[in-house]
Amino acid sequence: LSALDLPLLKRLYEQRDEAVPLPKPELGLVVHYGFVWAGQGRPLPKDVGKSRPCLIIDIEDVIEPDAGARLIRRVTYVPITHVAPSANECAIAIPPRVALHLKLTQETSYIYTSYAVEDDWPFDVERIPGSGDTFAYGLMPPKLFAAVAVDFERYLATHPRTVHKRAE
Repeated sequence: LSALDLPLLKRLYEQRDEAVPLPKPELGLVVHYGFVWAGQGRPLPKDVGKSRPCLIIDIEDVIEPDAGARLIRRVTYVPITHVAPSANECAIAIPPRVALHLKLTQETSYIYTSYAVEDDWPFDVERIPGSGDTFAYGLMPPKLFAAVAVDFERYLATHPRTVHKRAE
């Protein structure tokens, strides 16, 4: 190595611990994400525009022609919030044991199935506040994930424009 390479190598070595790996996206994973509440003709909740825990409900790998035919992983998120759903919204309450497992607050939380965002992974995935370098809360138990998936599919069948596509 030349003398010019040594400072670069030293800097890279010192920065190695600063790079925090993102979790691999998988169905049922709850991550901290910059969720955008969107939906035609639907009122926005009080806490619109807030980064929050979100459940990964769908994953799709697509070839993006506008990005040089690059493979892009598209993730669909549904939000988790403390705000109880209104009469025209669909949500499933998170049982206290699951909330404890995911290290959510003790307030009742709801997984909304009437709002969803599709985005390219890992755009807008953020560190959990106060956690240091953690991006994921953990995996949703399979039975609860299955119930959310069924509720989401049921809502999509009657409201096909539910998913807001940020990736496009």
